Amino acid sequence: MDGHEAGRETREDRMDADIRPLEPADPREVGGHMLLGRLGSGGMGTVYLGADPVSGGRVAVKTIHPHLAGDPTYRKRFRDEAYLAGRVASFCTARVLAHGEENGRPYLVTEYVGGVSLHDRLVHDGPLPAADLHGVAVGVASALAAIHAAGLVHRDLKPANVMLTLSGCRVIDFGIARSQDSTGPGRFGGSASGAVLGTPGWMAPEVLVGGPATPAADVFAWGCLIAHAGTGRMPIGGDPATLRTAAETADMSGLPKALVPAVRSALATDPADRPTASDLLLALVEQPPTDAWPPAAVPPRLTAAAPARVEADTRAFTPTGVVETAPSTRARLLAVAGVAAGTVLIGAVLAGLAYEEPKNRNRRR
Repeated sequence: MDGHEAGRETREDRMDADIRPLEPADPREVGGHMLLGRLGSGGMGTVYLGADPVSGGRVAVKTIHPHLAGDPTYRKRFRDEAYLAGRVASFCTARVLAHGEENGRPYLVTEYVGGVSLHDRLVHDGPLPAADLHGVAVGVASALAAIHAAGLVHRDLKPANVMLTLSGCRVIDFGIARSQDSTGPGRFGGSASGAVLGTPGWMAPEVLVGGPATPAADVFAWGCLIAHAGTGRMPIGGDPATLRTAAETADMSGLPKALVPAVRSALATDPADRPTASDLLLALVEQPPTDAWPPAAVPPRLTAAAPARVEADTRAFTPTGVVETAPSTRARLLAVAGVAAGTVLIGAVLAGLAYEEPKNRNRRR
């Protein structure tokens, strides 16, 4: 066996490893879709690789965990996910194909997004080079602009929910998304416990203390995501699993200088001081050509000094306080919806640079 064949088998092994075998308790068919394997599992449900009953093509099938299926709050969130994801332009998320309920368990079928999550890309290959990072920054900002223009707030933007594909970045998992015109703080299902739902480490300070989840909170998460993708570190609070209960000075060392202003503005403590996603997008596309940028400040491979991090799960936790609800910014976002659509091709081309063929791993969360 020559080196080329050995390398090819290694890549295939990586791809196969992303699709795990079905477990004994897993269903074999959901909504007429034959299940082929497991793609992932989180606190709310499990995502399977399935086959479309008509075309035979691959789809992603998400079901709620059996022990949660009887909870009206979780069932409502699951139904909301199908509705909310269907409102967003398909270029930036996984298109909803079907949804329903079987044997008392809600399910959601979406297109299978072939690619690799940003989380896995960073764990396997380390921080992104400058040009690749710029592509991801543009792609995710484009997606947020479209999400906000649809009147939604994602509320759980993190590397595991960003897919890198040949056509650009896709922001997935609308399990805890919410309409911008929802009243009250960003709490878990309006429950009496007042628990905040999200992933510690990627949440804005105002949300961590029980405040509103607005588009500005998504922008803060964008700043954390881009800083982490470019340096391997969290800009605030150290480890992604660490709750930030107080404002800290963001550490921008190692981040390409051209991205520092946008990231720093996104991480402003006061949500009113943060730019909108469309403002970020305009600033990013006005940057100089990426081939003029210096090499990445951090080696592209993980070392002992930059250990792989385990992505924290989305979960509910008790806030430390409450702040007033910020007004909706939907009107302004609708006015710039065309910006996201007009620049998505830039994000697609640049985000495609984030993984070369030897690094390809098919995956759908």
